[in-house]
Amino acid sequence: MRCACSQRSPAPFRPAVVVTLLGWLCFAGPSVRFAAAAENAILNELREQGVSAAGQKLVLPKPTLADGADAAAEKAAWAEIVDENHTVEALTHQAVVAPFVLKIADDPGEGKTATLRRLDLWFVAYGDLKKLSDASFVRAQASAAADAESAANAAGMLSADELRARGIDAPQDERFLTARLTLFDRVRISGTMEALLTRSPDSVLVAARLDPRFAEDKKFPNQWRSIKKDESGRTTAGDPHPYTAVGWYAKATRLRMPKGAILVEYHVVFDEPASWFNGANLLRSKLPIVVQDGVRKFRRQLAAGAP
Repeated sequence: MRCACSQRSPAPFRPAVVVTLLGWLCFAGPSVRFAAAAENAILNELREQGVSAAGQKLVLPKPTLADGADAAAEKAAWAEIVDENHTVEALTHQAVVAPFVLKIADDPGEGKTATLRRLDLWFVAYGDLKKLSDASFVRAQASAAADAESAANAAGMLSADELRARGIDAPQDERFLTARLTLFDRVRISGTMEALLTRSPDSVLVAARLDPRFAEDKKFPNQWRSIKKDESGRTTAGDPHPYTAVGWYAKATRLRMPKGAILVEYHVVFDEPASWFNGANLLRSKLPIVVQDGVRKFRRQLAAGAP
C-alpha cells in the first residue's frame, strides 16, 4: 500500500504518530555516541533476528540510503521508493505539503491469520541535519509528543534512578522510552522500549525495540487493553494482555541533491492482535491521514529550527 493523503488527522489519532514518528528525536543530545549507523546494535538485532509473535517473524530492511552514497547510489535508492504516482521530483519538492510514500504489509507467510504488520515510510524534509540534535529542536519534538488531546496518552524517558530501581545499568548512549497511547479509541497500549541513537557526518539513526524486562513492570508494563463504551458514552478498559512485539528504526540522511534535502525513512514491525479491531481495516484506512499530519509537523519544525 502506497499513499500521499491530503486530509487532516482527527484529534484522537494524532498522539500515536507523534510518539512514534517524531518522538524518536527526543533521544538526541550531547551524550549520544558519534558512530557509524552500522554500529547500532539494536538495528542489527532487528535486521538479523527481527520481531516475533505467535510463531511468526518479520525482519526489518536495511536502510534505503546508506551514508556517503554517491550520485549513482542515491539514484538506486530512489528506485526502491518511487513509483508512477510518486516521482523523485514530487517527493523532493520543497513544500510542507509534498507527498510521502507509505507501505503497510502483513506477514506474507501467514496470510489472513498474520498479526505482525510492517510499516515503511519515506519522505523528504529540508533543513540542517545538525538541528536534529539541537536543543531547541529536540524540545519542540518533546513538546509535540506531550501535546496529546487525551490524558490517556503520555510519553517520556525513564530516569537513571528508575532504571537502577529495576536493576538496569544502561550504557550512556542508550535510552528507555515509555509510552502509553490509545489507538482509534479501541485499544490502549503501554510499553517501554530500549533505544540506541547513533550519528555519522551524514545521518542520524535511532533504533528501538520493546524491552521484555518490562513485561510485568508495575508502573511501565508492556501490555494492551480493549476499550469499551457503554450506552452513555463512558469508556472502560478491559483486562490487561501482554504485549511483546514492537521494533523500529528511523534514519535521517543528508541527500547530495537537492541542496538542504534530508531523506527520512521509518521502518517498524509490530503485532496487531486480531481482537484489537475485530477484523476492521482501521490501520490501512486511518493511518495515512495520521502520518500526513506528523510529516507536515516535522517539516515545519525542521525548516524553522524551533516550534
